[in-house]
Amino acid sequence: MHIFYQPYIHNDEIVLSEEESKHCVRVLRLDKDDEVTITDGKGVKATAVLLDPHPKKCVLKVMHREQMPKLHNYDLHLLVAPTKNFDRMEWLIEKLVESGIDRITFIQTTNGERAKVNMERCRKIAISAMKQSKQWWLPQIDDVVPFEQALKESTATSVKLIAWCPVAQQESISKQLQHATQVALCIGPEGDFTSSEIALATQCGFVPVSLGASILRTETAALYACMAVKSINAQIQ
Repeated sequence: MHIFYQPYIHNDEIVLSEEESKHCVRVLRLDKDDEVTITDGKGVKATAVLLDPHPKKCVLKVMHREQMPKLHNYDLHLLVAPTKNFDRMEWLIEKLVESGIDRITFIQTTNGERAKVNMERCRKIAISAMKQSKQWWLPQIDDVVPFEQALKESTATSVKLIAWCPVAQQESISKQLQHATQVALCIGPEGDFTSSEIALATQCGFVPVSLGASILRTETAALYACMAVKSINAQIQ
């Protein structure tokens, strides 16, 4: 079944965006009365049929809706410093959406290499990954914000972890994640966080953790940490 994204599917008849319409009609060559699946990225899965297969404004009739649960029993928020080569962040977004994440915030740090990101591109990658993996929930993706602001916005999260290279001052990530239902993970740039940034993070309740003896690239560390959350919670279920 082909899946399309439409953020508003409350009406019985809906019109797909030009991009989704083009993919439906020109690429997949779907026609009148063909059946498709739609999601709003908020957990709603709908079955619809094509009324008007227009390549710029495809009209669909919704036949059935159902609210789908998330495939994970925890809330995961990644705060990550974007890399100079943003292709690596695009890869990370795709993999995190496929595996299940709730929010991604790009942070501006002292040793960071990028202060701006293409949010439209990020959103397109996230939507594509959501549809491909049948997640039904589109994660929130935030533009680059100052490190201090991102920390303060995470104060309500129950478990807050920050990956840091100096081994002697870290705790085990697995120990910190036991029975965690709300997790904020902070991953720094290639040059790591500064000691003052770590001090600020700990003041905001973040606990420095180890991701192993190897020095990991930013996107590798982020995926590793997020998959650790997924793995530990799967064992607890």
